[in-house]
Amino acid sequence: MRLDQLIKKQLEKNSTKNAIKFKNQNWTYSQLYNAIEATSSFLQNDCKLVSGDRICFYGANNPEQIIILIAASKLGIILVPINWRLAIPEILFQINESSPKLMIFDLQFSENIDVIKNQFKKLTLIPIQDHEKFGQSLSNRRIGFKQSKSFGNEDSPILLVYTSGTTGEPKGALLNQKSIVCNAQMSHHAHSMESSDKVYVFLPLFHVGGLNILFMPALLKGATVVLDDKFDPFQALSVIENHSITQIITVPTILELMVSSEKWNTADLSSLKMISVGSTDVPIDLIKKVHERNIPVIQIYGATETSPLAIYQTKESAFLTEGSIGQEGLHCKIRLVNDQNIDVLNNENGEILVKGDNVLQCYWKDKKSTERNLTNGWFHTGDIARRDEEGNYWFVDRIKNVIISGGENIYPAELEKVLRKTSKISEFSIVGRKDLKWGQVPVIIAVKKNIEISEKEILDEFKEKIANYKIPKNVIFVKELPRNALGKIVIDKVKIIANK
Repeated sequence: MRLDQLIKKQLEKNSTKNAIKFKNQNWTYSQLYNAIEATSSFLQNDCKLVSGDRICFYGANNPEQIIILIAASKLGIILVPINWRLAIPEILFQINESSPKLMIFDLQFSENIDVIKNQFKKLTLIPIQDHEKFGQSLSNRRIGFKQSKSFGNEDSPILLVYTSGTTGEPKGALLNQKSIVCNAQMSHHAHSMESSDKVYVFLPLFHVGGLNILFMPALLKGATVVLDDKFDPFQALSVIENHSITQIITVPTILELMVSSEKWNTADLSSLKMISVGSTDVPIDLIKKVHERNIPVIQIYGATETSPLAIYQTKESAFLTEGSIGQEGLHCKIRLVNDQNIDVLNNENGEILVKGDNVLQCYWKDKKSTERNLTNGWFHTGDIARRDEEGNYWFVDRIKNVIISGGENIYPAELEKVLRKTSKISEFSIVGRKDLKWGQVPVIIAVKKNIEISEKEILDEFKEKIANYKIPKNVIFVKELPRNALGKIVIDKVKIIANK
């Protein structure tokens, strides 16, 4: 079924129930569905968009993006969420590559809009604040609009999402409606989600992590979403208290800010069923701090290309397998293979391959990347993991991060686990630096806390804990580490710092 049809099913069950809470506004499932229908009419009849056309959304978190997405599902239109934190050349690249006919934008980004107008003169631009013009939707619901015709189906592409680009140039992953629904079903399983749940979303909706891990699954389950357009640790904890939030999705850097907040120990978090953390590697000490409050931390593994869920823990397994990224998802298959594409044995390292309805159709206008990363339906993640006898997966590192020194493989993630126990460094990353003798050697790029610490003190942390050949050779101190919109360290930029 299409996304709009699935929302209509929830309308029939929960017409007066709140679907979305955003700032001081509430939308029931009835109001949400009406807005979707009005918006689909506007896109088809006023904007003259047809099946296969692209529409960009350029703005901070806003229910309008969700409404446009679901309206697009009815029409067979493709939504391209733009990361508003990108520099203007990066934004122009994505617009140029996706070739949208329409862009819905937030007025707070008007300065960049002027540049976009000059660059793409045929592109129609409409601010979301202009409800008189835009779809008679949320803030201006009116009856009498011309009903739109349905052209979309479950196989229709619906999302063109650009990868976060922690390594290499972002690529546009094309996801269809079936992948969004498949992902939602896995999310329902991972989170034991019920219609009575209240989920809190503050991660950016231009990323599948913010959009698809909890938000869309919650709507398709008939639950309530409390949406924020920014993150603040004190505010987040207050929202959990005041709205009796049952589930949140976050990333390690944000969870660390919440746990370090002065409000953490006093906040009433009794409504929380669990906290989901979407990342490849979550510090075990951070997990334990949350578990001390008897709140399960369930790790979720995936990628933009897998919509994103592929491997995940459940509430039942969270306390039993701390540090694991979970088990194979409900509706997909996982393989671990070596560099000859041969399946490895349990407790051996191998690249994670994913197959299922959650996997992307292709990379937009990039046949070479599609052929390289998608073979016989199996998506090559570029991540290394091992699987134990019970079927639990344990993240090792990204293939691109592996440092080959004197013919030996060194995994930065292993070294970083040692260094996390050092309280004198606030942030760090370990990457390879070119070396004439060894090919590569590991070096540390670190941010000091407000105390003095020498390079020798940091390097001494590794003695007698790991093999000598693995020990980093130098420490480079910087004011801050380069990060993307989700707070993940951009490894390619760190490597540039290391090799200067």
